[in-house]
Amino acid sequence: MSASREKKKRFEERSEGTEKRQVRAKDTQKTQKRKKLITAIVAVVIVVLLVVAVVFNSNLFYTGVAAVRVGSEKYTAADFNYEYFNNYYNTYSNLYNTYGSYVSMFLDTNTPLKDQMYSDTQTWDEYFEEQAFDQLQQITILNDMADADGFSLDAAQLAEINQNIEDIKTSAANAGYTDYRAYIRAMYGKGITEDRLRTLLEKSYRATYYSRDLGDRWMAEYTEEAMADYYDTVRNDYDLISYMYYFVDGSADEESGLDADTALAQAYDIAQEIASARDQVTFADAVYRYAPEDQKASYEDEDACLRRLVSAGSISALYKDWLTDAGRISGDTTVIEGTGGYYVILFLERNGNDYRLANFRGITIAVGVDETTGEVTQETRDAAQELVDSIIEAYNEDPTEENFALLADRYDESGDNLEGGLMENVVMGQLSSLEVEDYVFDDATKVGEVQTVYEDGFYYITYPMERGEKYDLFIAKNLMVEEQYNSAIESAREDYPVSTTFAFSFAK
Repeated sequence: MSASREKKKRFEERSEGTEKRQVRAKDTQKTQKRKKLITAIVAVVIVVLLVVAVVFNSNLFYTGVAAVRVGSEKYTAADFNYEYFNNYYNTYSNLYNTYGSYVSMFLDTNTPLKDQMYSDTQTWDEYFEEQAFDQLQQITILNDMADADGFSLDAAQLAEINQNIEDIKTSAANAGYTDYRAYIRAMYGKGITEDRLRTLLEKSYRATYYSRDLGDRWMAEYTEEAMADYYDTVRNDYDLISYMYYFVDGSADEESGLDADTALAQAYDIAQEIASARDQVTFADAVYRYAPEDQKASYEDEDACLRRLVSAGSISALYKDWLTDAGRISGDTTVIEGTGGYYVILFLERNGNDYRLANFRGITIAVGVDETTGEVTQETRDAAQELVDSIIEAYNEDPTEENFALLADRYDESGDNLEGGLMENVVMGQLSSLEVEDYVFDDATKVGEVQTVYEDGFYYITYPMERGEKYDLFIAKNLMVEEQYNSAIESAREDYPVSTTFAFSFAK
């Protein structure tokens, strides 16, 4: 190979090597750039994830962002939770007070609310959510109305809020919480602070007291004539009815060979016999005579079938129309077919609530019973009588309402925890003692004329006070105010639409 050709070859090889080195260099640069870019992206992602983690675990979506909007008013998830869980606790408490240990049949604390049905179409979760939305809406409307009216809470009402918070602190301590703030978070969810709780309480109290103020102003405008006319439109739901009631069972009795048709026919004949009675005593005697042998003991008392002063609105639809007929007179009877038998009804009287409500103070003393028999004995009654005599003696030393109230606070054993034994706006049919009821509703009873009676294991000491307003007008004005209030709220709702935001997903 000539020198010139070798030279050319070496040049080409160097050129090729240079080019390869350049390519490798460029590839290296690209790789380094990609690594830097990936590192930067990873760093950004990590920062974003850290920020998201911090935000999601902070109170931001509970207290810093609107979760619910009511008109122009904004509420956080924590605000919503307060209303939601308040509804839950109040509902559970009411159900427990009514059903005791059977409460779980209606509302089970061990099952998610979204998995329990409140009604055929709504879960408990949906119900409490709906109630919370409605309360936030009403609170907002009423606070805006209060603003326009210049209404504010007075010192006594503000003191109630302070007491409410102190009561919650006491509950926290009783529940074993050393930190009150931890307790309210446990009760109402993340984000609730003492300041926010106070703000929510103030809005709620203001709405409540403003609505009462509105009601008082509206009531002052109602005339007696207007209230009487209104009551006439609802009396079939509120008049009090006294009647006798008995169901004659017409079920078949296979053991005695009584088929269904024969049994029902016999029940009808018995019902007609009982329906021939025209007064309480005759009706009670007939029921006792025809009652099955294993039930006779239940009907020895002539009041066993008596339904006294029952609100018409609570009477069965089967015979409500008959009992509330305007032409019904004492002694009327009827037989109404029911499922598997017949109802026999004797109308006694209709009370149109045309009486004045009773106000009085009372002291109830329970008579002890024998530890072996569980019965009241002369010895236990004498002991109770001795206590009653000492109370009357203490009252007579200073025969004033104030002294009686102090004695009631000290000695009353009714369990009602009434301040000074005070009973206000008492309705007929509400008291356990018929003798006390007769006394406080008797127009001849004088204010401060103390009476003592014994009835069914209890001594009742009664201090009568001035009677209240007529009950029919009392019913009417309260219904009128309720209608006026509902109308005012409903007319305002469309200006206060309720909507939710992304932050609402953090509620509940």
